[in-house]
Amino acid sequence: MEVAERELQRILLDIHDGPVQAMYAALSQVDLVRRALEAGTPEARAEAEERLGRIRTLLEHGLNEVRTFIGEFRPPQWGEKHLQELLESLALQHEAMTDTAVALDVATAVPDVALPVKIALYRVMQEALSNAYRHGGAQRVTVRVAPGAAGRVAVEIIDDGAGFDPSTPLTPDHFGLSGMRDRVETIGGTYSLRSSPGAGTTVHVEVPVL
Repeated sequence: MEVAERELQRILLDIHDGPVQAMYAALSQVDLVRRALEAGTPEARAEAEERLGRIRTLLEHGLNEVRTFIGEFRPPQWGEKHLQELLESLALQHEAMTDTAVALDVATAVPDVALPVKIALYRVMQEALSNAYRHGGAQRVTVRVAPGAAGRVAVEIIDDGAGFDPSTPLTPDHFGLSGMRDRVETIGGTYSLRSSPGAGTTVHVEVPVL
């Protein structure tokens, strides 16, 4: 319940900081366009046309973020699909929505996993991809899935984004990283993160198969 509450708060924060801010910015541009049109001069008309282009960009950005949120919470038929199939569909979805290249490498020896493990690994990969795109500006992400220690599976997500200093204390509203760790630890797994400014971010998790 605590993890679910954190995720709900993160969703609300992402909506506020993403599409809501884009809509506020578009609205302010509409007011400026109206004033320019009222002036009626050729210069004002040119300014209005430029601002209309900005409005379109802002609205497109907000719409894309809303579509991403919808895609994140569409049920992916957990029980009917193998772990590899779930992760492949997530990678394709992320590529289609963000134009970010995702290379998925799943070892042939990886078995299917229990339902709670599928859900946890899917959500961890989803959060890591979202962070890489939205916060890191990554152009490429590599996801490796392989057998871990006895009876475990390891997933590593590596991006080429901006990176950050993990020693910097997280703000109370930064739910994504703590949410990934909590999900993994809830099912008896281990979670680690490596990152530095300008060097991308690597998330590594290892969880029991059952």
